[in-house]
Amino acid sequence: MRVALTLYALVLLGLASGCSSRQEAKSPRGPLFSGKLEGGTFWKNALTGSNNEGGDYAKGSRVEVYDQFVVVTTADGLSHIHPNGYYSALAIKRD
Repeated sequence: MRVALTLYALVLLGLASGCSSRQEAKSPRGPLFSGKLEGGTFWKNALTGSNNEGGDYAKGSRVEVYDQFVVVTTADGLSHIHPNGYYSALAIKRD
């Protein structure tokens, strides 16, 4: 009886060990770089596109650079997201 009880306890312990909370790999949640916009062109289509229109934002707008995109926040609080490959000649003055 003791052997069966011990075996049962070991099986339960083995099953329960897979239920522990896993620690996820920590990924950076904040921007890689941020600052005030000094200049740059933001494109309607990817830079490789043949028919493209570009524009800019006011100097001093807030820019945050992430791994796959940039976020430009203008003085009126409106944020614009541009994926990599949709902006060029970006110049940012670090805070």
